[in-house]
Amino acid sequence: MSRAGQAASFDLCTVAPSTAADAEAIRAIARAAWRATYAGLISPEACDRYVERAYGIPWLAELHGRGDVRGFIARERGRAVGFAMLSLGSPADDPPGAVLRSLYLDPACQGRGLGARLLEAVRQAAEAAGEPCLWVAVHEDLAAARRWYEAHGFVYDGPASSSIGGEKIQQAVYRLPLASAAVR
Repeated sequence: MSRAGQAASFDLCTVAPSTAADAEAIRAIARAAWRATYAGLISPEACDRYVERAYGIPWLAELHGRGDVRGFIARERGRAVGFAMLSLGSPADDPPGAVLRSLYLDPACQGRGLGARLLEAVRQAAEAAGEPCLWVAVHEDLAAARRWYEAHGFVYDGPASSSIGGEKIQQAVYRLPLASAAVR
């Protein structure tokens, strides 16, 4: 594709804060992305259990009403194709800073720069909130995702374990120092 073609398709994408009204679209994207991303790593049953809990409509509506959560939705030609969600501050079990909880795209839309635009919206929100860094945990076996975060400035911080749908998994934790940390 020519540069002009890339720019034209890039301009058809918007990233904006998500609202509770986006919950159905977020859930649909999460379901498709989880099935594609974690195939062979997490059982389909565990994925489904997790998606139903973590991306249930009532829970997403509640998250959008909280002051410590920011959500973003990417639309291409008006259709929701990706989302990201971060939490600000740090609950007792999180490191200090903002935590990128989710960044998923419709699998058919990957590789077009939409994830980078969502990540930039998340980074800006975390910086605006004065957070010192942005954290993300990635399944340790998702080499492409790990390379993607590293290419966007994240630095490996160490391993962690978690549970997804009742199955224990190993994660790689990354951090991205933010410009807001230098201002403090």
